[in-house]
Amino acid sequence: MTTPPQLAAAIENLLPSPRLEFIGGWQRFDDTRWHIPFRARLSAEPIDVMPEWTAWHLVLWPVAGGVDMDIYPAVEGGIEGTFSHQEFNAPWPDDRPWTKGKPCLERPAAIFRREGWSGEPLDLDGRIAWRLERLLDWIDAAATDELVAPGDPLELPVLPNADTFKILGFSECEDDFDAWLNLGHQWGLATLAALPGARDTHVITDFMDPQLHSLREVRWSKAIKSGQSGVDAVWILLPALPVGRPWSSARTWQELSRWCVDHYVDLPAILEAAGARLRRIQNRMPPRPVHLVLGFPMAEREGDAPTRLHWLAISNLMLCRREDVRRGFRNIETARKAWDREFNVAQRPIAWRTSRNYAPDQIRRRGSADAALRSKRVLMIGAGAIGSAVASNLLRMGVTRLGVMDDDTLVVGNLARHSLCMADVGWKKADGLANHLNLTMPDADVVAFPEAFPPADKKQIAEMAKFDVIVDCSGSDDVLRALAAFPWETERHFVSLSMTWGAKGLFAYSASEAAFPAHDAIERFAGIANAAVDAEDWEMEGIGCWHPVFPASANDVQLWGAIGTKFIRRAVETTDRLCELYEQQDDGTVERTSL
Repeated sequence: MTTPPQLAAAIENLLPSPRLEFIGGWQRFDDTRWHIPFRARLSAEPIDVMPEWTAWHLVLWPVAGGVDMDIYPAVEGGIEGTFSHQEFNAPWPDDRPWTKGKPCLERPAAIFRREGWSGEPLDLDGRIAWRLERLLDWIDAAATDELVAPGDPLELPVLPNADTFKILGFSECEDDFDAWLNLGHQWGLATLAALPGARDTHVITDFMDPQLHSLREVRWSKAIKSGQSGVDAVWILLPALPVGRPWSSARTWQELSRWCVDHYVDLPAILEAAGARLRRIQNRMPPRPVHLVLGFPMAEREGDAPTRLHWLAISNLMLCRREDVRRGFRNIETARKAWDREFNVAQRPIAWRTSRNYAPDQIRRRGSADAALRSKRVLMIGAGAIGSAVASNLLRMGVTRLGVMDDDTLVVGNLARHSLCMADVGWKKADGLANHLNLTMPDADVVAFPEAFPPADKKQIAEMAKFDVIVDCSGSDDVLRALAAFPWETERHFVSLSMTWGAKGLFAYSASEAAFPAHDAIERFAGIANAAVDAEDWEMEGIGCWHPVFPASANDVQLWGAIGTKFIRRAVETTDRLCELYEQQDDGTVERTSL
């Protein structure tokens, strides 16, 4: 097949280099991909895992609006190991002449697919030259152990054949690290729980010693049901990240066992003891564990001291049950122990399971509130449209300890702008919103109070004292007066958010005092409220004169929910009273007026 002229020209236009040798010309691999083999030469001293000359393939394929490309090691004459900043270097299941071990040649910002962020030229000739130059830099850095420099973010090795759709979550903060170092146990047992509604995602809920005494019970959302049945995993503490040279994870149980021996961890002996222990409690704990989780100290950046524990997960642990009998062996415990040892030192492939740290500071790297706000307990009074929007924002930003108070019931009409859904219709808004929020983030701790404020029950009154920030989204002057009369006893951060008629604006008021200054807030709101509403403009929901609805579209509610959340962030930082009016203009801009 004739080579496209632009591909042939791209190679011909490259400046000659003593470090590059192209072997033949472009070849067609399938209906979409072209590739050209070449060799690259080190400018550094070769090492056993990076020889002077290595073989590669430049592969191109069409994408919307142009072509994309990558460089892969050749099957014949390519590098055999896996280095940092490289995909796991294994052959493809088909007959491709290149492996999967694509080195990372793009800049990190290139993952966002914005041309202005990548630094890569736009024209084909320039892009190919740029990639080849980056490859030459990469092999030199690999040979001199300079792919990663002190201060770089720590990179975990790629897990071979890991199922990216099956996630095992854990929660490890820096505050937990010292407790693990002083634990006094090298291994133990653990339980898992499913993330509700998620696809094949579980979390570790309890780390136990071999006698099933809880060592560390992990606090998760109320929606995650923990401690339901049996033992699901064996955990082992390792002294370091289990990685082989140059930078690859073990592919077989034998490789993992050898690494453990080199680091003074007797993996077969631990699994033999774990199997024996589990057989003794088999009647009480019928499920057989299928996971092995390996914990090790981890630093955030290269060269730094470790600050937290990280866990890797294996999903095909095999330990004998009491009824398991190997052909040719006696039905005795000694035979089962020997079988457990052999299972886990064999050339059996490891089935890695993708693991993720769901600690609060990790799952909110995309954006979180300041520590001052995250540390607060917030009571939301009013679980309507704007209250639900604000509560969702606060939770996603790290305010995990929330109370939701409202005695109203969700109806279908509310769904036009509320964050809840049809499954919540007929339930109290407070119950529905609390359940929804607990299902939103894995560390949510949201409590429902399905009643009006102020509560009449003494226990509920005592519960109110546990909250540091009181946010009113009820839109009711009666609630503001009740806030003023309630016996708070100590200073609180009070915030009141109320939309003006038609959601044209948002009135935001805050005070840090021992009682809410209701008279001041009501007087200021009355001063900026819209003129008397003409009854002819009212919309009715259903039949009858007692069914007017407050006019506000979902986009307006979301806008004021976002601005209201920002106002809460500022209010928590100050002890001064704040009173502001936000008004949406015809062009969509928002103007703020300090009152």
